[in-house]
Amino acid sequence: MNTLQLIKSKIHTFFFKEDNTKGSFIAFFRIGTSVFILIHLMSIILDFSKLFGKQGIIPHDIREFFLSNQMISFTQIITFFESYGISESVTTNGFIGTFIFFLLALMFGLCTRFSAIMTLLLYKAIYSGTYIYGIDGFMVTSLFYLIIFPSGYFHSIDNLIFKKRDRNNLNVTLFKRLLQFNVCMVYFYAGLSKMMGITWWNGEAIWKSIHLWSANSIFNIDFTFLAENSYILTVMGWSVLLIETLYVIFIWIPKTRKIWLYSTLAMHVGIGIFLDLYFFASFMMFWNVTVFYISEPMPELNISKYFVFFKRRKVQPQNVTLEALNS
Repeated sequence: MNTLQLIKSKIHTFFFKEDNTKGSFIAFFRIGTSVFILIHLMSIILDFSKLFGKQGIIPHDIREFFLSNQMISFTQIITFFESYGISESVTTNGFIGTFIFFLLALMFGLCTRFSAIMTLLLYKAIYSGTYIYGIDGFMVTSLFYLIIFPSGYFHSIDNLIFKKRDRNNLNVTLFKRLLQFNVCMVYFYAGLSKMMGITWWNGEAIWKSIHLWSANSIFNIDFTFLAENSYILTVMGWSVLLIETLYVIFIWIPKTRKIWLYSTLAMHVGIGIFLDLYFFASFMMFWNVTVFYISEPMPELNISKYFVFFKRRKVQPQNVTLEALNS
């Protein structure tokens, strides 16, 4: 085998070798994404109208100024139903109920692709014109992937309904590679952009981040000691640059994969705790675990055992003797 054929063989193996998880990473990705969006919705549900309603904290005309003409916003939905005499509160409750319904349908894999499409449209309707520190972009990306992935083929109600659906010829490795490349590019360009300035090299960016008005509210740690030990800030800044920029290299090497994965997870734990970006940090950790940690298939979903009562009872044949018939 010449060099060209060897390279071609390695590329084919990399993209099309059967995934060890048997598609479990897709089910984990689908369920996890749904859970995160649902928790995020529940965390703001009491202030939903104040955040996204027509009389919200941010005037709706300012939010719609940044809205694409091709996208329908939540306030436009309210206006549409108001023209038919339906109040904003009724529309809001109906919208939230519909959103939760499709989230649960996506979570359990019921009409999975359609549920993913509806969840994406409803999510964009809520957060269009609103920026929430980047997590919205990752959630939209996740929902888009769930639309194009065979998300309903694994650990889902759809898979129980369509039992004859053939999964033997379904190769999910390419989908996993797509997610992995996405994560790698996110970290690489994040690290590269940080390298363009001086603040991450001298630790100033770390100092400014931990002293934001919205940061460090859990433990309320006094970080003034870092002013006299600025080398700690420099080390932390360099560590972030190394972890993010070199992620695209060392995450693929088996000997360094766990080191880089755990370092990345530790970085996000720090972001969540000290910068109060809980959802962003945990969602990025979820992405990392999905694409580079899960290596074994999950147990196949089996709910048929809970419906034994409805199964037809099988009567075992009994041996009847001639004497019994004559008696």
